[in-house]
Amino acid sequence: MDIAVLLTAAILDFLVSEPPLHIHPVFWFGKLISFFERLVIRNEALDLIYGAISTAVIIAFAFLLASAPFPSPLRYVWHAYLLFSAISVKSMVKHAERCIAGGIDRTAVQQIVSRDTSELNESQLCSAVIESVAENYVDGLVSPLFYFSVFGIGGAMVFKAVNTCDAMIGYRKGRYEYFGKFAARLDDALNYIPARVSLLFFEVLKRGAARYGLKNGVKFNGCSIAAMSYVLNVKLEKPGYYSLPGRDADLNAVRESVKIFKFLSLIAIAFFTVTTAVRIVLLTQL
Repeated sequence: MDIAVLLTAAILDFLVSEPPLHIHPVFWFGKLISFFERLVIRNEALDLIYGAISTAVIIAFAFLLASAPFPSPLRYVWHAYLLFSAISVKSMVKHAERCIAGGIDRTAVQQIVSRDTSELNESQLCSAVIESVAENYVDGLVSPLFYFSVFGIGGAMVFKAVNTCDAMIGYRKGRYEYFGKFAARLDDALNYIPARVSLLFFEVLKRGAARYGLKNGVKFNGCSIAAMSYVLNVKLEKPGYYSLPGRDADLNAVRESVKIFKFLSLIAIAFFTVTTAVRIVLLTQL
């Protein structure tokens, strides 16, 4: 059933993009996070403990969603829906294309990156979009499918819960610095292997991409950003933090990164379909 779940989820993503907001599990995770964050105390030790407990509750909720005791036909539908909600290929493509429709759109770029875009030039704005596409390849596809292929729908949903927590409260400074620290570190840990697995897929496009990504990762799990820079031969930079060499990023480079993202997404889906099948075979032999 898990192979059918994976393929159904992928088809739904390519056709529909993502579930409606109010029935999207990420929306439910966000509501829970918003409830907990109201009680942030602004004490380092207490916020760290409270943040860990809050994240654990959201993880437990994600696991309960995956463990809902539906009968067989409905269980397949439910699991396919949950995995569909955990991956995001078409939505990333739509966001990236919106950023470059009619030229680079600073406001649209700001909606998909955390950095302040107000002072960025056109090349830096294009770089930010390409980096977002590369990073989302791991967060929005490789990681959830990796954990699905190893642990089933529970693994994918737990990853998505942690990733959502990190996106909402995993900031290094400000009100959430300690409250979100546990979620941020757990997200780093969960993305560690998938980020490096993604380099194998970049290697299909250009020999040496995997080695370059490992050597020049711009942050702990920034391998895919470095690999995308290498494949495109484009300068990707976050001013004040890192700069990868290459030609200046432009609209054509953004379009090319989207094409690469689509192609690598198909490779990842095929790869994790096979690894899911291997898991099923191994389990049946135990």
